[in-house]
Amino acid sequence: MVSHSLLRSAALIGAAIATLSAAHAQQGLAPRAATVEPLASPVTGTALSQLGRQTGTVQVVVRLADQPLALAVGANAKRTGGSMTLAQRQAYVSALKSKQDAVMGQIKTLGGTELTRLSKSYNALVIAADASKLPQIARIAGVSALRPVVDLQTSLRNSVPYVGARALQDLGLTGQGVKIAVLDSGIDYTHRNLGGPGNPAAFASAAAAADGTAPAGLYPSAKVIGGYDFVGGSWPNGPLAPDANPIDAGTGAGHGTHVADIAAGASLDGLHKGMAPDAKLYAVKVCSSVTTSCSGVAILQGLEWAMDPRGDLSFADAADVVNLSLGANYGQRENPATEAVSNLARFGIVVVASAGNSGDKPFVVGSPSNAAEAISVAQTAMPTDTAIPLLITAPAAIAGSYANTAQLPWAPLGAGFSGTVRLGGLACTPAETPDLTGAVALVDRGNCNISEKVSNASAKGAIGVLIANNVAGDAPSFSFGTGTPPFNPSLVITQATGNLIKARPDGTVAVSVSAANALSLAGSMATTSSRGPSFNFAALKPEIGAPGASISALTGTATGEEAFGGTSGAAPVVSGAAALLLQKFPAATVSEIKSRLMNSATTTVYTNPATQPGVLAPITRIGGGEVRVDRAASITTGLWDASNPFSVGLSFGAVKAAGNSTLSKKVAVRNYGASPRTYTITRGFRYANDEANGAVTLSAPASITVPANGSSSFTLTLSLDASKLPAWNLGSAANQGNGVLLSAMEYDGYITVSDGTDGATLPWHILPRKSANNLAAPSLALGGASGGNLPLSNLNAAVPGPVEVFALTGTSPQSSTSAPPYGGNQILADIKAVGVRQVNLGGPLGLQFAIASYGERAHPAYPAEYSVYVDSNNDGTPDYAVYNSENTGFGASGQTVVTVRNLATNATVVRFYADADLMSSNIVYTVQASDIGITSASQQFSFSVYAFDNYFTGDLTDAVVNMKHTLSAPRFTSPLGDSLTVPMGYNDVLPVGSNPAGATASPSQKGLLLLHRTARTARESDVVTITP
Repeated sequence: MVSHSLLRSAALIGAAIATLSAAHAQQGLAPRAATVEPLASPVTGTALSQLGRQTGTVQVVVRLADQPLALAVGANAKRTGGSMTLAQRQAYVSALKSKQDAVMGQIKTLGGTELTRLSKSYNALVIAADASKLPQIARIAGVSALRPVVDLQTSLRNSVPYVGARALQDLGLTGQGVKIAVLDSGIDYTHRNLGGPGNPAAFASAAAAADGTAPAGLYPSAKVIGGYDFVGGSWPNGPLAPDANPIDAGTGAGHGTHVADIAAGASLDGLHKGMAPDAKLYAVKVCSSVTTSCSGVAILQGLEWAMDPRGDLSFADAADVVNLSLGANYGQRENPATEAVSNLARFGIVVVASAGNSGDKPFVVGSPSNAAEAISVAQTAMPTDTAIPLLITAPAAIAGSYANTAQLPWAPLGAGFSGTVRLGGLACTPAETPDLTGAVALVDRGNCNISEKVSNASAKGAIGVLIANNVAGDAPSFSFGTGTPPFNPSLVITQATGNLIKARPDGTVAVSVSAANALSLAGSMATTSSRGPSFNFAALKPEIGAPGASISALTGTATGEEAFGGTSGAAPVVSGAAALLLQKFPAATVSEIKSRLMNSATTTVYTNPATQPGVLAPITRIGGGEVRVDRAASITTGLWDASNPFSVGLSFGAVKAAGNSTLSKKVAVRNYGASPRTYTITRGFRYANDEANGAVTLSAPASITVPANGSSSFTLTLSLDASKLPAWNLGSAANQGNGVLLSAMEYDGYITVSDGTDGATLPWHILPRKSANNLAAPSLALGGASGGNLPLSNLNAAVPGPVEVFALTGTSPQSSTSAPPYGGNQILADIKAVGVRQVNLGGPLGLQFAIASYGERAHPAYPAEYSVYVDSNNDGTPDYAVYNSENTGFGASGQTVVTVRNLATNATVVRFYADADLMSSNIVYTVQASDIGITSASQQFSFSVYAFDNYFTGDLTDAVVNMKHTLSAPRFTSPLGDSLTVPMGYNDVLPVGSNPAGATASPSQKGLLLLHRTARTARESDVVTITP
C-alpha cells in the first residue's frame, strides 16, 4: 500500500503546478497512452544461464595488424599476377610468420595453444585459451582484434536451360579451365553426376577412409581435382580433426554434393550436366558430417586454402570461384568470414554466397553474403514450380480457398487428397502421434524435423498431411531431414490457416488438395528466401536471384538424385554462371563478372502469384533480378556505383528525414564495344504508386556518350520530400518480421542505360522515414521549488514527436566513438542511460524499463542484449532477469519480445513485445510486476542493467548497476503524464514536478530520461539531470 506521506506529497505537487500543466496542455503537449503490446497469450518455458562473460577454454581468432597477402599483393592479383614477384610473396608471408611467431610465443606463456594460422586471405592466429587470459592477449603488441569464431549453418534439368546456361553450353561455353571451390560438407566424388564411377562399392570405400586418405583412383579425379577436410567426421560432437579426404559422408551429409552438382556436375557419359559441366571442383569440407553446422575456424581455413591450394604462393592453382552455401541470419559486418570474403574478392576470386532461408523479414539477409564484394544470392521458383491451394469445403463458415501454401519435394502431392482433418499434434514420435487412419493429419511445426512428422503421420494412416507453421507469415517449404518412408502427400499451410482449422472441433473440417488447381510460380520469389537490406548499412542485399530447387546428386547413392532447395541451391547456379563467364572473359575482374550477372538479370520477378498476383518482388528481395547468364555473356555495357565497382547497385541507405534533402550517387558506364556509343538514361520506380506520391524523385542527364572500350559516368540525384512520405509502419516489434510492411516504406527501382541495341540495368534503393526533431534541455534546476519548466522543442520536423518520460536512474559514458573493426567479431552494445516507470496494464501492476544506447541497431533483437537484473526483495541477490530475444528463435519471426527469467528456477515467461523500433538506439521492456516479484507499487526494488553481445561472443560490454526505485514514488515527474506528443513547431517547455519523498523511495533517480520514438538519428533520447 502507498504510504500516506507519499500520497500527501503527490497531492501537494499536483496543486502547485496544476494550472501550469493545463496551460501547456492547451498549447499542444498532448498526453497519450503508453505503448503496451501484449502477445496473444503468454509463452512459458525454461532458459539456461543468462549470457555473460565466457569462462573456461574458448576458441579465439587473434587478428594481427598487417594486411594479409590477398590485399598486400594488389587488386585483382589472381588475374594480373599482382604487384609482387613470387619471391616477394614468399618474403612477405615469411615476415607475417615471424610476427605471428612472436605473438604466439607470448600467447603460449599465457597457456594458449595454436589451432591454425592464416596469412593469405586473413592475417590471424586461431587459438584456444582460457577466457580469463583474453584481456592480456588483446594487449599483445601487433594484435588488432581478438574475438571468438562464430560457427555458421548450411543454409538441374529445368534450371540450367531456364537461366540461359544450356544456350551457352551449346556455343561451347562450359566452364572449361575454371576452378570452383565448394566450401561445404564435402563432395561425393564417387557419384555418377560428379564424374565418379557411380557404384555403391566406390562410395563405401571412400566413406570407410573418411578420416584419412582417399582410396587411390577415386580422388583426386578429373572432376574433383583437389580439396581438404578441415572438420573431420565427428565435429561438433567431437573436436575438429582435419584430414586429406573431403568425402561427403555421415548422417548429416549431402549438402555439399548437391551444391557441387548444381554448379559443375558432369557424368562421364555426358548425359548429366550442371551449370558449368567442364569446370573443375575443389571439395573444401568446412561443414559437419553429422549436423548442419559449419565451423567458423574451418571456414577461415577453407577460404585461405582456396587462394593457394598447393601452398606454394604461385596462385596458378587458386580457385576462380568460391561457393558458400552457408551463413548466419542478420549478417554482421564484424564476422571475420565476411572480411576474409572481401579480401578474396579483391584478390580476384569471385565469391558467391547464399542470402539465407529465413524469409521475407527486414534485415535478415545473412553473412558472409553481406560482404560488399560478394554476390549475395536469393532463391527464386523453379520454372516448373506451382502453388496448390488448400480448399476447405466444410464447415461453411470457413469454407474457401487458402492459397498461401508450400509443397515438400520429398512428399509430393501427386493427384492430391481430400478428407476430414484430424489433429496430430507435434507428431515427433510414433508414441505421441494419434491414430490417423483415413484422415488428413494436421500437425504442428516445431521440436523435430518436418520429415519426421510426415513419416509418423503417414505411418499412423494419414492419407495426406497438413503442416501448420508456428510463426506468422508465408508458408515455407522444408528440406528433408530424418524419417522413414512412407511420406504421404503433404502441404505446408500458414499459422493463421492452421489456427482456423484447430479452432473447430476435431474431425469437423473437410479439406481438399488437387493438382488441378495448380498455379505456375515461374518467375517469382521462393517464400523462404531471406530479405535485406543488409544489417549494418541498409545496403542492397541480396543482389541476384536464381532457381534453388534443382534435382541434383544425392550423396552415397551412386546415381541417385533428389530436389535440393533453398538459397543453398540457388548460389551454385550463380557460381556456375560465373564460371561460364570467366571462360569467355578470362581477364575480367571480379566486379565485372558481378556487374555482367546483375546488369543482365531479368527484372520481371513477382513476389508470389498465388497470394499477391501481379505484385513485383521488391529490390531488397531480388536485387538486380533473376540470373540470365546467356544475356550476361552477350551484353557489351556495364553499369555500377562509381564509388565502389563491387557495388552493382545504388544503396542510399536508411534515412531519417525532416524537410527536403538531396542525395547523389555517381554511376559508372562501361562501353565494351569497339565504337563510341550514346546511351539513353531511364530512371524507373519499382512501383507506380511510389513515384506518384512525390516523396522521392530522381534526376539524371537524359543521355551519356561513352568512348569505345572506355568508361564515363553520370550523377543520379535523389530528392526527398519528407512531408510526402507515408507514416512509418514498422515501429511495432510485433510487425518487424513482416516484409509486406517494409515494402510499403521502401522506395526502389532500376536505372537503365540503352543505346537501342544493348543496355544494362542497375537497382537502386532507399529506406526513408519522416522524423521528428525533439530536443530537451540537458538540465533543470528547481531551486527549492516544487516544480519547474524544462525547455522542449520539435522544430524543423516532419512529424509530431512522441516523447516517453521515464525516471532517470542511471547513465554510462560513451565507450567509443568509432565503430567496431571490420571483421573483428565484436559489436558495440554501449549503454547511454536507464529509466523506469509504472505503466497501466489494464489490471495487473505493470512497469517499464527503458534503455537508451549510443548508436543505432537495425533490429532490436540483435546484436545487443540488454539484461535487467532485478532484486525484488533488496537482499543483494538478483531474483529475476528481463531481456530482449527473438520470438520463437534466431531468424524465425523477426519479432522482439521481452523474456522474464526466474534466476532460481530458470523458468521463463514472455507476455509482451518489446517497445523498440527498427534502426533505433532505444528499447523499452514492459513487465507484469508480479513476474519479477513486485507485488505493490510502494515496494522498493533494486536493479542493474547489463549490455551483452548476443550475436558473437556473449561478452559483457557495459553496465549500469545498483539502482533503487519505488514505482509509486518517483523523485521527479511531469504532471502531464509519462507519454506525450510534441507537435511540429513546438518550442516551449515541459512542466516538471518534484516529490520530496522520492529522495528516499527512489534515491537513484537523478532526473528524467526522455525517449523520442520518431526522432532523427542521434536525437532519440535526452538525459535530463534535475537539481532539486
